[in-house]
This record gives sequence, C-alpha cells and structure tokens, in this order.
Amino acid sequence: MKCRICNGSMRQFFATSTEDLDEPFLSSDFRRQLPELRLDQCSDCGCLWAKDMRSDDAVLTRAYQHLVNDYFETPPNEEKYKEFYRWLERLIEEHTPGNEILDVGCGDGLFLASMSARWSKQGLEPSTAGAELARKKNLKVLCGTLADLPPSCRVDLLSALDVIEHIAEPHAFLEALKTKLKPGGLLLVLTGDSTSLPARIAGPQWSYLKWCGHVSIFSEAGLRRVLEDHGFQIVAWKRCEHPSSAGFTAWWRVHLLEPVRRLIGRNRSWYPFWRDHQAVVARLV
Repeated sequence: MKCRICNGSMRQFFATSTEDLDEPFLSSDFRRQLPELRLDQCSDCGCLWAKDMRSDDAVLTRAYQHLVNDYFETPPNEEKYKEFYRWLERLIEEHTPGNEILDVGCGDGLFLASMSARWSKQGLEPSTAGAELARKKNLKVLCGTLADLPPSCRVDLLSALDVIEHIAEPHAFLEALKTKLKPGGLLLVLTGDSTSLPARIAGPQWSYLKWCGHVSIFSEAGLRRVLEDHGFQIVAWKRCEHPSSAGFTAWWRVHLLEPVRRLIGRNRSWYPFWRDHQAVVARLV
C-alpha cells in the first residue's frame, strides 16, 4: 500500500483492540467485525490511513446511518464549542463572496446554529439521529450524502468540520464537494493534524487515533497537497485547539502540563500542547 496523497511508502504506526474502546460508533456487531483498529503512516508526508475494513467507505457509510443519539449528545462544554465556531466564522468572513452555506456532515447542527443570521444555512447529515437533532434547532437539513443533493445545489461556502478524517477516499470526496460549490466558492475544512506538537509528543498514544471513525488523518503538508491537487487555493491555514482537543491527548501529559498552563496564565487556545487540529480555508479556482 502506498500513500493516497504523495505515493510515499507506508509503515505500521498504530494498532489497538476494539474490545475495550468505549465509543457509540462501535456497535456490538461492528465490534465483532472489527476486532482491531490499525493505522499506517506515510514516511514522507506523515498522513495516516486505516489498514483494516474501515478503508472501505461503504462500510463506514452503513455505520454512520445507524448512529444513535448518544453519539451527538450535547457536550458539557457547549459554550466552548460555540466560541470556537464563532472563531471559525471570523476566519472565513473576509474571504466569502456570498452568504449561502452548506455544512457537510453537520451532526446536531451546532455549528450552523452558532453562525450569525446573515447566512442562508442548510445542512447535510448521513445519520437520522443527527439530522433530527439539527432540525430541532430550526435548521434545514437533508438526511443523506452528497449524492442525494439535487444537481442544481451550489453554494458560496461548504464546511466540512470533523468530516474528512471519516472519509476513506478523500480524492472522490473532494471531487464531489467541488460540484456543490459556485465558481470561486470556499471550502472550510477542520480536521486533526498528525504532525502537530501534541500528535508528535503522544505518538501512538494520541487518543485521536483511537476513534473508530478516524480513518484518514492528515498532516499539514498532506492536506495542503490534496486540496491543491483538486483545484483549491489555500487562502487561510491555522493550527488550532478543538474544544475536545485535551481529550485527544494522553491524559497524563495533560495533567502534567496543565499546572504549567495555569502558572503562565495563558489561554489553552494559545498553548501549543493542545493545538492538534488544523482549520483550512480554500478557494475553488
């Protein structure tokens, strides 16, 4: 197997049994079919790819369609999420030519609901549970995939937050996204960063690797390259802290460095240990 982005050589990086993983995504049936999670890493660009049955997008699609409400339960730090989403909105505002947004994989709709009223909002969510929760926020949401959208659907801004890592075939995904953007439209991608400081420190203990749905984990170089290969121009790139970033790092490292953060009195958003995600704004050219 070669790297899907740069054709570099791969090496085994991570493997763990699913027996003890506590995750709503792992139903009892899926757990029996998938006794082990395995990720291989490209020795050149640093991207990681699932090396098990999750490398088939059809397998993942079936699993997403049957997710339960627990997967989308309101996080205890909901205000932190809203603050983060408002930061993302500010990141794209100066580059967006219009006001129509489609949030791909919108989940419970919290990102769309957090955005200002100037936007014409719609969401796309493959799971029935997620779509129903989003509709309760008075959002227009289609339960389905990109293939279910009408051919005429084209927007100024596509957002894919915490989505591309769940896609086994990123090339096909990006090509499908392009068909839903107006000329010069923007794509906002949020995903983990396999070459961030937390990921490099934690190595195979980086908890981001232990989520069953995380099958394509990008480095900065890998994400930039795949976007450019599909006709996008990067207009903004930021390494950032996801509201759940502290949970993705090894717990003992968090507890070890948390007193240091308090001592220097800095917000976690600016403390590099938790900045294990990347937010990218790219224009279709």
